Amino acid sequence: MLRLGIVDLDSSHSVEFSRRFNHAGVDREQWVDGAQVVAAWSGGSLMAPERIPGFQAELEDIGVAIVDSHEQLIEQIDGVLILSLCGNCHLEKSRPFLEAGIPTFVDKPFTCSVSDARKIIELAQQNQTTLLNSSALRFSQEVKESGLQNQRLGKTNGAITYGPAKRSDGNPGLFHYGIHSVELLFELLGSGCETVSTTWSEEAEIVTGIWSDGRIGTVRGNRTGVTSYGFIAYCDAGVVSETVSTRFAYRNLCHEIVKTFESKCPSVTHKSNLDVVRFVLASLKSERSSGQPVSLRDMT
Repeated sequence: MLRLGIVDLDSSHSVEFSRRFNHAGVDREQWVDGAQVVAAWSGGSLMAPERIPGFQAELEDIGVAIVDSHEQLIEQIDGVLILSLCGNCHLEKSRPFLEAGIPTFVDKPFTCSVSDARKIIELAQQNQTTLLNSSALRFSQEVKESGLQNQRLGKTNGAITYGPAKRSDGNPGLFHYGIHSVELLFELLGSGCETVSTTWSEEAEIVTGIWSDGRIGTVRGNRTGVTSYGFIAYCDAGVVSETVSTRFAYRNLCHEIVKTFESKCPSVTHKSNLDVVRFVLASLKSERSSGQPVSLRDMT
């Protein structure tokens, strides 16, 4: 049984993950075996400090101990979940755990800069520490069961993903809610996006990426009307169109965290993590340049 610790309590994920690992407050079909959240450190918050007391109380109700420092947390755990709402603090918050060799999950957004993303990956590699970063949508039931993963429908030649894209100053552009649709696109098409262009309005944005092999992938981020998640994948042997439910997304991601910490083999590559950060930064630069194409290689 892996003993997990949580860093930062300003995201609802602190409660949702703990419920699934600790078999508390959710139906049996949501339970995840192999790990338990034993302790948490509130750490502070750059975006929503007012949320910490409520989430902390919920964690205490299901038996999670609250500690006063990362040093105390390190003494009690086998793996850590960095769940800070703001991507800008993930380097600072993950550093002591990566340096201590503790398997680390960093929640979305991985970071809001390429330099921070590189430094987190370098810390993991230098200390031979397992590192996973992912949106739960990569592991949604609809993606897992679509036949795309085993290429039953042949090569995926292009894709459109969509979902909410509400913005926040702490996580600029698509780094906030839009990150889910971006990661879903990379799950469908893999790495290799070279250029990005953005069409933006108050109601929505459309971000189009061109991959090195000529494939085209598009993210539509919605801010009005229905803002459900979904994707369309254009394959050799068919077109897959799915609305993506979040019903089992947290459960499946928690399963993936246990699998990764045990195997030491992240299913989402560090290259994909870096490409996602570059994609979002390029989309912002294109937006500010009236939709001009931006190369991901320029995002350093």
